[in-house]
Amino acid sequence: MFALTSSVIKSQDPQFSQFYANSLYLNPAFAGRDMSPRFHSGYRNQWPGLDAYVTYNIEYDQFSRDLHGGVGFQFLYDKTGGGILNTGVFAGCYAYQLKINRKWSLNFGLKGAFVQKSLNFNLATFGDQFDNSRGQIYQTNQQQGNNSSYFDFGSGLILYSDNLFGGVSFNHLTRPNESLYFSSNNDARIPIRSTVHGGYKLRVLKNGLFHKELFIAPNVLLDFQSNFKQLNFGSYFLDGIYGIGIWYRHTSFTNPNGDFSLQDGLILMGGIETSTMRLCYSYDISLSSVVVAAPGAHEISITFDLPEIHKPSKKFRVIQCPMF
Repeated sequence: MFALTSSVIKSQDPQFSQFYANSLYLNPAFAGRDMSPRFHSGYRNQWPGLDAYVTYNIEYDQFSRDLHGGVGFQFLYDKTGGGILNTGVFAGCYAYQLKINRKWSLNFGLKGAFVQKSLNFNLATFGDQFDNSRGQIYQTNQQQGNNSSYFDFGSGLILYSDNLFGGVSFNHLTRPNESLYFSSNNDARIPIRSTVHGGYKLRVLKNGLFHKELFIAPNVLLDFQSNFKQLNFGSYFLDGIYGIGIWYRHTSFTNPNGDFSLQDGLILMGGIETSTMRLCYSYDISLSSVVVAAPGAHEISITFDLPEIHKPSKKFRVIQCPMF
């Protein structure tokens, strides 16, 4: 059951723990990041016991010398409340690569998307259907809405060298109206979502546990959308074809008393990487008392690298960010 108490439905953008695997969703400037065509599919199930949020994400991107950058396409489908609120997104991305000097390059990215939202009234329960003593006994007087369709736009940039990178992206630049009703107002306009991310790839051992180079890659991500704030920090450990990661995600910076408090989750992930495929699984351990019936989230990503069309050169550089 999913209860709605207002005719205005506000939603937050889906969040992925494996944000670099879902790179076009994170930042359109990642399009064509490793010079070879890339096909990615991702699945996330948050709070599975409640059937709350299920998200699917499919991406394809490749580099083009003629376009001096990368192009990509993304399809995202998000299901909330067991299918009460459904969102489909089809987006196209372009990233232009600019070589600044021998050590640094800069990618500029643009994204254009068509979005459709729908509300299944047959599954929804509204506040006016409840009696304080007898429970749900009334028919709702809530006006039934329609599908909402709109165009959306985003942008981003990434500054990077051989081992260091940092980027920023902006989504919903035109603040489209996502109301399901014709009599909509500014309350239904989507807030701009701003993301800052970066990291460093450091070689620790020339011969690690599996006789391959061992790297540690600390990273950080900050996400802002209206009054929602999220901080992710942690590190990847990469040894040959194996990779593991541990992250802390913080979404509530103060408790009601104004003191700093630990909130949200701890993310554990593990994956394997070959010359043509990357597979990763992650699990979010809830640290918040808000969700006790169905804590945690499962996330799986599979990425295929197709045969290389272009190889790195003095003119074009690969972004050395973690793959998961």
